[in-house]
Amino acid sequence: MLKSKGTINKFMCLLCLFIVLTLSTGFGYSSEKGKISRNIYIQDVYVGSMGLDEARKKLNDKYKIGPILIKYNDNKWTINPSDINLDYNIEESLMQAYKYTRTDNKLENIKRYIDLSFNQPQKIYLRATYDELKLTKYLEKISRTINIDVEEANIKINDSGEFKRIPSKDGLEVDVVKLKEEIYKMIRKKSISKKALDAPVKVVKPKITTKDVESIDSILGKYSTSFNENNARGNNIHIAGKSSSDKIIMPQEIFSYNKSTGSRTSSNGYKPAKVIVGGKYVNGEGGGVCQVSTTIYNAALLAALPIEEVHNHTFPSRYAPRGKDAAVSYGYTDLKFKNPYSHPIYIKNIVSNGAITSMIYGSSQDKERVFIKTEEQYKNDNLVVKTYRIYLDEENNKIREELVSTSKYKTKH
Repeated sequence: MLKSKGTINKFMCLLCLFIVLTLSTGFGYSSEKGKISRNIYIQDVYVGSMGLDEARKKLNDKYKIGPILIKYNDNKWTINPSDINLDYNIEESLMQAYKYTRTDNKLENIKRYIDLSFNQPQKIYLRATYDELKLTKYLEKISRTINIDVEEANIKINDSGEFKRIPSKDGLEVDVVKLKEEIYKMIRKKSISKKALDAPVKVVKPKITTKDVESIDSILGKYSTSFNENNARGNNIHIAGKSSSDKIIMPQEIFSYNKSTGSRTSSNGYKPAKVIVGGKYVNGEGGGVCQVSTTIYNAALLAALPIEEVHNHTFPSRYAPRGKDAAVSYGYTDLKFKNPYSHPIYIKNIVSNGAITSMIYGSSQDKERVFIKTEEQYKNDNLVVKTYRIYLDEENNKIREELVSTSKYKTKH
């Protein structure tokens, strides 16, 4: 009995050795030399037991690369495969299929061949490649022939109060991201349609519409201050007044004086003039710009605009009542206010004959009846001024009152 079992074991070992030797010398080459092993697919094409030429022809017939066609209205464009170096790399996949059971590892070859023989198919995918940069440039070229810039509505009010309204126009813009996705999808599926892709074009709406600027019809707040225009300070007021004028502030937007004027440097035309630094008057670039911010601030107060940021000077100003000045310093302190209305507002400054007048225009529907009052109190060497805005009804009865700011001035230089 033991002898019989030993004989069987010996026979099984010899049989296994025979199988290994047979597979390692023959099965790695399929049933015929030069052919791909059975049960192998490339993408969705069965290439098992085929020679390379036959498999190549079948793949080229199935996955022939054609041009990518794009159209918009009567315009058509063709992107040839060579334009973007598009390739399905069929040769690369053929070699993978051919060498699947022809690796340097003979045991692995045997395992793969057995798996294929027991109906476990192997699928090899075509690897599509193309030049992303070239495709992007080509689509940008197409976009330039379709795109139309949006035109924002605008309004200009000259010094005499004459209105000139410029209507808005919708723009057109190719959705390049969406178009790329459609092209990527075709390339991934290895199925480029003979039917032209419709270029996805979206309408770009203006942020400021004709209706917006048509709503601007009245002065909501107006204020003036005077100055000597025959010196450096007068020069700076002219420049700051112009740079902060003709500004449209849309609903819920915040106006920043510093942002509108930019830095007060010589390169922007500003000259050295008296400014207060550390409680002392010294020469500094942009002296005088605070008078412009103060004038705009008072117009904003009368226009009933919420004040987001305002600062008083160290000492009371000569050109504005106490509690009604707005000190600014680029990069440090600013004047900011918000448009709370459902219509845009428009800032117009007129600088002429030693005076600056700031007007805030808006819709007559938003006009409020307000007046500004201040309360003063001396505390030690300081003067504290509280500024209130009072809202009135049509019969001048007080509706409500709000504290706008609390200013603290030094009374001794």
